[in-house]
Amino acid sequence: MGSAEPQVDSRLAVREEEAAFFVVRAEDPEDWLVRFEKSSDFPAREWAENMVRVYNRRLSLRSAGPPTPPGTRPASYHPDR
Repeated sequence: MGSAEPQVDSRLAVREEEAAFFVVRAEDPEDWLVRFEKSSDFPAREWAENMVRVYNRRLSLRSAGPPTPPGTRPASYHPDR
């Protein structure tokens, strides 16, 4: 399974309105991606905040680049083990 490039390549944020929490692009808060309806039996805020936290963490790890540049063998590489 190859790694797919994300369709959104900028950080996400949470925007709250009267009836819902929106997951939005941080640079354009009017462009919402997901809407979590507020309800007494559904933790909408937690779902939106968790989605943002997970995505932003993955985005920051992706931008860090691979620990070893492509085509380079680590010093501890042993193909027979």
